[in-house]
Amino acid sequence: MRCLIVDDEPLAIRVLETHLATLPGVEVVAVCSSAIAAREALRRHPVDVVFLDIQMPHLTGLDLIRVLHRPPPIILTTAHREYALEGYELDVVDYLLKPISLPRLMQALEKARRRAGGTEPPTQGPPAEPARLNVRADRQVVSLPIDAIRYVESVSDYVRIHTTERVVISKQRLRVLAEELAPHGFLRIHRSYLIARQHLTAFTAESVRLGDTTLPIGRTYKAAVLDRLGYEASL
Repeated sequence: MRCLIVDDEPLAIRVLETHLATLPGVEVVAVCSSAIAAREALRRHPVDVVFLDIQMPHLTGLDLIRVLHRPPPIILTTAHREYALEGYELDVVDYLLKPISLPRLMQALEKARRRAGGTEPPTQGPPAEPARLNVRADRQVVSLPIDAIRYVESVSDYVRIHTTERVVISKQRLRVLAEELAPHGFLRIHRSYLIARQHLTAFTAESVRLGDTTLPIGRTYKAAVLDRLGYEASL
């Protein structure tokens, strides 16, 4: 597995190189101290995964992802939690907080292998349970299968969670749910709406449709949403 490390902190680079050197079949093909240099390195070296820092001079790691036409699987490495939602909205494989442990790094690499279509060992035991979201509603904890959630609507201090079968009202912030659901393919399209991409049936530059429901795309979210959805004005 060919890796590219992009970080402007020498210590962070050494930690990653040390961890990766212990893993068979993993090779660091290049190390870059800036996102600009990484863009050039990606033109010269085919890689299977990029370990990408976020806060770097001139061009951030998130900016680099946006300018790459077809980025390889990317694992963000950072000391800052606050970029997690934005990172997952850019479809990164994983989000590692520094200092990075070897077990957590190995877990991220397995995700990258699956993303790249690599071979995985056969699964042992029963299949994994579907992911669920637990929320407080009606003085109890309601457990919802995440793949049944179509979209979430914010109403003041409450959210309405619209599933394929019912609507659940819970007292919490949409921002909190957006962070929790981002790894499951959810996309914030408006200050009041969070959608499940798997339930998306159509979209325009102004709105999205989930079955018979049409929701607006917020002005401040528009560029990121259309980029994530692969919108082309010529279509």
